Amino acid sequence: MRPDDDSPAWLRDYKAINVHIDGLRSFAGAVEDEVEGNFRPHTTRLFSTYAGGVPFGADNPSGEVHAAKLKYHDCLTSVTEAMTAYINASKILVTAMTAAAAKYSDADSLAHANAQDVEQILGQAILTARTAAQPQPHHGGAVRAE
Repeated sequence: MRPDDDSPAWLRDYKAINVHIDGLRSFAGAVEDEVEGNFRPHTTRLFSTYAGGVPFGADNPSGEVHAAKLKYHDCLTSVTEAMTAYINASKILVTAMTAAAAKYSDADSLAHANAQDVEQILGQAILTARTAAQPQPHHGGAVRAE
């Protein structure tokens, strides 16, 4: 502790977080490329397969087979929801990183950055994602979640 340090005692061992804006942009681009170029195309194919439902036991009267079908359906639903959540969380992360990089692209802005600013950027990215995910009014046809 420096003798002229007048910060609160609990803050005297504070370690600064050094953020490299170019690295933030690069990481955001890498995450987006990975999700859009690799993950999403595979999930689209899987979702098409899963949309067919449980592929076994349609005419089987067995209670055990029926229980297995229900469990299999639950698993398909859980996997689909988890993959969708991963894609959506990745979009939020990319949006927030891109916004933070844009906001703090000059030295003066970066010098005044704080955790509350980052929380606000992340909150805005989440709000934007939720707004985009709201069902849109339609006229006939099926509604697809993406």
